[in-house]
Amino acid sequence: MLRCLIPRKILGNKLLLGLSLMTTLFCLPVPAWCLTGDRLLLSSLPQLSFSPSSEIYSLPKALAVEKRFSKSVRSLRSYRCTLKNYYDLREKTPDEWLEIDVVYPQKKVRIGLIRPRKGARLIYSSVTGSVRVKPFDFLGLVLTLSPLNSLLVSRYGHTIDHADLSSFDRRIFAPACLSRSCSYLGSGVWKGVPVDVLNIAPDVVEAHRTFGRMVLLFDRATGWPLLVETLSPEGRFMEKVEYENCRKNVFFPPGFFRM
Repeated sequence: MLRCLIPRKILGNKLLLGLSLMTTLFCLPVPAWCLTGDRLLLSSLPQLSFSPSSEIYSLPKALAVEKRFSKSVRSLRSYRCTLKNYYDLREKTPDEWLEIDVVYPQKKVRIGLIRPRKGARLIYSSVTGSVRVKPFDFLGLVLTLSPLNSLLVSRYGHTIDHADLSSFDRRIFAPACLSRSCSYLGSGVWKGVPVDVLNIAPDVVEAHRTFGRMVLLFDRATGWPLLVETLSPEGRFMEKVEYENCRKNVFFPPGFFRM
């Protein structure tokens, strides 16, 4: 459970005084996340046990996490993940639930929807620049569309041609760190997994038009993301994306990325 280091046992009137004192000492001058959108995002994760870093908003630690992640992604031949996307902090069931398969270097992305339209499939190829879409698993209908087609673009502008981790690093994560807009907030445990917690404020990258702030959780053992939460430029919650069951360098049979 997320805390601002408030003592557990204070009785009577001392409770308010102690609470006020601890808030002043621990939430104002020290953990900078207590004063920003990070607090809203982190407090929305009841399964996160979080310890703020003693090096407040450490850029060097954030750069180390990004460097490790970038190196891992560049070495990939393929990967598979399950993604769950939530558009409401209170939702327990994901608004979007899908399996994503990716191969490199000529990028191909295959998405199989579990929710909201179970059985629908999308396959993108960087060679053709188009998306093959099978809207219903029980019909033979297959469409060829642009990744920018309004039928395929998510609520906040995500497109299948940039749905992979390499694109996320190249277009958002690495530029934010190069512009000194990424910070290490601390370590924690997310659903039993030790994590590093980072903040991104993409002030000078293309995501800034849509996203105001992101909080990312990275698996400390693998260096891969487990969760990305975002706020709008106005400070409102936008979405939470969870990465589950990720596997690197998966073998896909011939024809897997054809439809």
